[in-house]
Amino acid sequence: MSRSHLIRHPGPPTVPRRHVVSGFAEPLSFSLGKGAMLMSAIAEVMDAAGCDSAVVRLDGLVMGPYKFVMPDTSPDEEHVAWYSQTHDGQGATLTQGTAIVGRRNGEWFLHCHAIWDDPQHGRRAGHLLPDQVTIGADYSGDGFRFEGGCFDVTADAETNFSFFRPRKLRDTPAVNAAIVSLAPHEDLSTAVAELSGELELGNALVLGIGSLIGADFSDGSSMESPISEVLLLNGARNAGPQGPVLPTFCVDPDGNFFEGNIVPGKAPICVTFEMILVAG
Repeated sequence: MSRSHLIRHPGPPTVPRRHVVSGFAEPLSFSLGKGAMLMSAIAEVMDAAGCDSAVVRLDGLVMGPYKFVMPDTSPDEEHVAWYSQTHDGQGATLTQGTAIVGRRNGEWFLHCHAIWDDPQHGRRAGHLLPDQVTIGADYSGDGFRFEGGCFDVTADAETNFSFFRPRKLRDTPAVNAAIVSLAPHEDLSTAVAELSGELELGNALVLGIGSLIGADFSDGSSMESPISEVLLLNGARNAGPQGPVLPTFCVDPDGNFFEGNIVPGKAPICVTFEMILVAG
């Protein structure tokens, strides 16, 4: 049974429920220098790349001093969920991490969910604060640059949050990808399957982060919490007639971790889900 009924946002439903901008994506390789702040280093990468937006992997990134938040219940009735107090650490290495890179008030901004190993605290996961993460060692990473539109921080009346939403900038000569944000209660797997078909992206590769109202996994396990932060793991893609294969990592407000392949129809969006689909 879907847990979608457990969350009711304070504002009127967003229309459309799926914000989609088609465009052209190609691989992006980049380097980050030791000692820089993550946000400023990625901003330099974006300026050099000259693209409209990007989604990058940060697997293996060594962090120096860093700060992050986890999902939490809301202290008021203006939101259905909020963030925990700020946590910190002196150093860690990301196991997996994905950053959505776009604009906020015209300046580069990023939204990053990650999993990491901290020698002092063990395994951790959550939402990294990009202007408070120091890069602990020179790093080489990859991802996708995107042309034709950008993720732009936008106020959302339904949830009372401001978050990335795709904004079309121009048509591109070729189309092989789309940047997407999903509204609350949209089912993650269903959206990936339907958008991949509608946009003729085939077995699309999917990179994305967001939040879910609970989730069921193919091994029979579940995340019951209606509040979470979520990261699609490497290998996520639309798998054609068999439907999407979406390996997913979730953390709930109590710091519990959940991991597995999402069952179609069993992973409704809580606040938002931001992703890129690249033709496969």
